Amino acid sequence: MNNVIIIKKNSISLLDSSSNSIKWTIEESNTILGTYRLDNYIFLYTFNGWTTNYTSLIDLNTGKFYWRDKSLSIVSNCIAIDNKIYFVNKKFKIISIEIESGKEIFEEKFPYKKWYSSVYPQLVVYDGKILAYTKKNIVKVDMHTGKLIDFNFRNIDLKDIVLMNDKFNISVNRYNSSGSAGDAFVYGAYAGDAGGGGDGGGGGGGDGG
Repeated sequence: MNNVIIIKKNSISLLDSSSNSIKWTIEESNTILGTYRLDNYIFLYTFNGWTTNYTSLIDLNTGKFYWRDKSLSIVSNCIAIDNKIYFVNKKFKIISIEIESGKEIFEEKFPYKKWYSSVYPQLVVYDGKILAYTKKNIVKVDMHTGKLIDFNFRNIDLKDIVLMNDKFNISVNRYNSSGSAGDAFVYGAYAGDAGGGGDGGGGGGGDGG
């Protein structure tokens, strides 16, 4: 409740506002673009100054890294549920990783990717299931194996949907085409409570969807 995350260009600190004391500080060689807090986790977003953006995960209480400098290439929203995060990468693959270990659980390619398409599927938790959807197709994702099964909404027309949000949406690094020199960095909160205790924060990176 009294924790305040302080971000500088090349360092991140945790301030206890009740005692006005710094609990820990991490010096970072890459430029810090922002953070996102989810319960006792801090997602740290950095840029190497050339072409690569990274995501790292920090323990809020200790300042220790669970894992660091993963290039996740996320192009969809990101779901956090049951101690895992789910997202779609630039290769149209639906990926699940364990939050604390950073271990990849599975990756499965979205089956309705067309060779000419640049529209990536988005994710939503619906009735306890993870769905990956576009305006034309939707599949249910087995949260353990990654197996994809066709799914049909009743009384909902996919082509009319712009975006679906729920409390499991969180903000984790994602990339999209800049239209010029490679990839542009985009980050921002997708949903307020992020499954309980989420808040967004950033410094020097702008915001995005």
